Amino acid sequence: MATDAIDAWTDPVSTHSQGFQDEVLALKQRRADAVDKFAQVGFPGRKHEEWRYTPLKSIASGPCSALLERSGSLLDRELLPVDAERVARIVIDNGEYRDDLSDLSAVSDHVQVQSLASMRREHPEQLSEHLARSFPADDHPFHCLSDALLDDGVFIGVAPMSDVDGEVAAIHIIHYLDGSKGPGSAHTTGLLHIAKGARIRLIEEIHCQGEVLGNIRWGVDLAEGSDVHRIRAFRSGCASIFHGSRVIQQQDSRFEDVFTCAGADLVRNEIHVLHEGSGCHAELLGAYVACGSEHIDNHTTLDHLVEDCTSREVYRGVLSGRSRGVFSGMIHVHEGAQRTDAVQSNDTILLSGAAEADSRPRLEIYADDVKCTHGATVGELDEDALFYLRSRGISLGQARRMLVRAFISEILVATGSEVLSDFIIEELQQAIDVAEEASS
Repeated sequence: MATDAIDAWTDPVSTHSQGFQDEVLALKQRRADAVDKFAQVGFPGRKHEEWRYTPLKSIASGPCSALLERSGSLLDRELLPVDAERVARIVIDNGEYRDDLSDLSAVSDHVQVQSLASMRREHPEQLSEHLARSFPADDHPFHCLSDALLDDGVFIGVAPMSDVDGEVAAIHIIHYLDGSKGPGSAHTTGLLHIAKGARIRLIEEIHCQGEVLGNIRWGVDLAEGSDVHRIRAFRSGCASIFHGSRVIQQQDSRFEDVFTCAGADLVRNEIHVLHEGSGCHAELLGAYVACGSEHIDNHTTLDHLVEDCTSREVYRGVLSGRSRGVFSGMIHVHEGAQRTDAVQSNDTILLSGAAEADSRPRLEIYADDVKCTHGATVGELDEDALFYLRSRGISLGQARRMLVRAFISEILVATGSEVLSDFIIEELQQAIDVAEEASS
């Protein structure tokens, strides 16, 4: 345990927590329990198995324990290219849902969007029930902080729909984390509840400035036959970000997540998927780059609880400088989860001798009729492929660029938009190019 977290964080967290006014006992108790639990465990150290590759000392020392205030200074940042006329927009500024900057005109009657701050005031019992299902109490440091400092965020509910109801609902969520006036943190909770047969597409992006800690969590609940397609982009220049998702799937539902990161000081990307109904499918895809001393940690868990479910997981990273990439993936096939079909793959390219990749693909299988595979590769660019390209008059730099682009682009086809895919690929490539130029 990073014991300095007790001194640097516990008092501010307790003070902030007491400043929130909750309407129901369940929320008050949840908040108080989280404060107590965090005071006991603080931030885990390297001896904690699930955090052994990702040091939290810089966070635990406490420079970001203050809460960030409303900013608005990052609003001129270039956003991902989405069709603004057909996609609703939600803006979250330093953890605060900004109704004045959001645009829900494209949201259909099937979709309910509400800030968590207003939900705490108007429907506290309902919020408490959603939180209890999506986030069972535990000693995870960032979950404890999210509960203790629960203030704002967003609730998205999608009602049942049929094929004749029109296009899939689409929402663009933009997080701005601005520490230009001083270091601080923002703690944001998102709740996504999808009714039977409903579908939604989410495009989520994160922008940072200064020394900040962004603590973002999502509770995703998919009813029978529902479908969620989510794209997450950690834009270039991000600071310290924890992004966690807990996904509960019922029968025949589908969850697809595409994670991209164009460089960040420290990122912990956690996804925990639970298949509670048969016929579910989960697809977890990731493409990321890290340069300099950046650190990206992808931590995934797939719990196959019942029979006849499938999952596919592919993460690809490109590391340069002294950066570090971590992948820890668990596929857990429970007893009785027969005919599970699960694939897990993690591939990393090292562009420098000082970069480091740590990969832990894992399987735990307690059923006998399953098809499960996992694997990991770490290496440099293929010398034969480089030679082939150079023999056709292509420079070494351009050849390296082409191979990296091909390596990443296979993942981003899953965005479903050529324009969006090309934009993200180019941003990832630019981050690598800048780092390569700086080191040459």
